[in-house]
Amino acid sequence: MPAMHSLPPVHRPLEDALALGPALLARARAAEGAPWLAASLVEGPAVVLGAAQRAARVVDLAACAARGAKVLRRTTTGTAAFLGGRGVVWTLALPHAAALAPDATARTLLNRNVRGFLKGFSRAGAPAHYFGREWISLQHRPAALLGLDATPDGAVLIEVFAGLDAALAIPPDLAAPDERVVDRWLGKAAAALSDVLPARLSLEEIARAVVEGVALRAALPLIDGGEAPELAAERFQPLTEPDDPVPPGASAAALARVPIGWIEAAVVSEVPHVSPARAWLGGDVLTARWLLDALGRGDAPARGEDVDAEASPLEGATLADLRALARRALAVGRAPGG
Repeated sequence: MPAMHSLPPVHRPLEDALALGPALLARARAAEGAPWLAASLVEGPAVVLGAAQRAARVVDLAACAARGAKVLRRTTTGTAAFLGGRGVVWTLALPHAAALAPDATARTLLNRNVRGFLKGFSRAGAPAHYFGREWISLQHRPAALLGLDATPDGAVLIEVFAGLDAALAIPPDLAAPDERVVDRWLGKAAAALSDVLPARLSLEEIARAVVEGVALRAALPLIDGGEAPELAAERFQPLTEPDDPVPPGASAAALARVPIGWIEAAVVSEVPHVSPARAWLGGDVLTARWLLDALGRGDAPARGEDVDAEASPLEGATLADLRALARRALAVGRAPGG
């Protein structure tokens, strides 16, 4: 009988919570092809950047250091989450897009798979809604942030971040200028879980209610996943380089506004001072990292945009947006003096 494998909510260092994503994704892709779900109770202060967000475009690293707020990078794409104190990271790994919702496709991936989280938050005591893109609304206020990645063979990783003591919005004094100009919350005030959920609930109870809600919405029994996987937490240590994750030696990043915020591109040469071989693509977009890499190389997929959209989830920007910025960066890189 199909089932959802789960790890019980436990306290983890934030670095370990982020490392759990690729570890559970590997389990979901294993021979049995089962979905996995875990909840990590974490503590800040920290800013958790999306996998493709250039650090200095999102935060002021010096201001973060002065406040004692770590800047970490997760494996899922999307926008940054601020964890000002206690919080939860839910990690959902699926062997394919339709593992929990039979009608889910790459195009509808988040819409279908976020429904279990909505049920879980509602069970915890707050009406929950999802209006698209990167956040979940509780009591009509943005209170949980989504991250996304997918593999070329179709396995999916979704991370959900929520803060108990502080809202997810990056404080203005920690945000970079380009981040401050974006209205991340569509005119609403982001909320902490303590603002929108009953005070009697502990963080562990909130985490468990959401896990149970995901399983109930999928009509799958929860099975104890046993021992937690071995974690490569060293990959998720605090950042110090302002241009991370742009490859060393790349050109200055080019920016373009899109509905989710910003996308970025930089020229990467295989050999310094020689014609650029490819573009690095990144930014706030919710998509698979392999698709950003492939579009930067200009080699995938080649059968038209409809096929591309079906091949990978993509929220907050279009393939045309990403291709146009990659071409612009490469054109500048090939120009004399570029």
